[in-house]
Amino acid sequence: MKAQTGIALIQVLIISFILALLGIFINQSIQQQVKVTQQIQNKFAMRLELEEAETQLFSALLAHKKYPDTNSNNQLVKNWNFYGEEFRLSDSIFISLMDMKSLFSLNISSPDLIKNLLIQLNVEENTAQTFVSSLTDWKDENDVSRVNGAEASFYKQQGKRYVPRNGYLQSVNEAALIRGAEQIPKEYFARYFSTEMVTGFNPINAPEAILKAIIKDESTANKVLKRRAAGTLTSYDFYLLTGIEEGEFINFVTGSKIRVQLRVVLNGAQLSKQYILDATPRSYIKPMVFSQVSWNKS
Repeated sequence: MKAQTGIALIQVLIISFILALLGIFINQSIQQQVKVTQQIQNKFAMRLELEEAETQLFSALLAHKKYPDTNSNNQLVKNWNFYGEEFRLSDSIFISLMDMKSLFSLNISSPDLIKNLLIQLNVEENTAQTFVSSLTDWKDENDVSRVNGAEASFYKQQGKRYVPRNGYLQSVNEAALIRGAEQIPKEYFARYFSTEMVTGFNPINAPEAILKAIIKDESTANKVLKRRAAGTLTSYDFYLLTGIEEGEFINFVTGSKIRVQLRVVLNGAQLSKQYILDATPRSYIKPMVFSQVSWNKS
């Protein structure tokens, strides 16, 4: 009798243990499902906020001039800038707008300007010279290498599977293939250079490093940066401070092509979207054209 009672007790304990494990599993499964549901809801909410911010941005770009206006009733227009400085639209929405005319073009900018910028970014002068010479060789149609440059023979000797394009670069990423680029941080190309075919260069919206490379006087450049940050810099102010005036290759008009980044931060998660937007309000056919769209790009 005692033996049967002991066996029954053991069976009860085993069943209780199994039921406890089953309860723990069910509880964890429910918690996991709740967590997944919350993540899905959070992602949906972030996507919705991003799309609402895009709608506001598109409306503002089509209805307003692309200049800061601290007196505007439109909160976006009041806070925006076109020199790549991120600004807040709401508690969870952040936007960055970069005038593509204010970056140096790997295709058409002066080699001396590109070299000066690289030196401003603390790239060694020899490396900067090698890169700009090789960049010119990459684009020209002849096979005559410049001093410190590189034509097809150089890349073949290095065991590369490619040779110079003998034409304009198709993307900023292509610059990484050129001799000298291996000693230049990749983020510099994305931040300061472009391959977009734009008309003229607009120094007013240029990043700080580019401004200092073209002004060549840190004190003057800092005065320009201070006024720009305050939203009070005009084209006339810029001319008075720097002596740089509009001409065939320089103008002070924000271009139609803008590099856009929208970033949503919600409940500890982040969603971002980047693209090049060609906004031409007067066009009846395609007032907005998108290219190079990417998501969550670091």
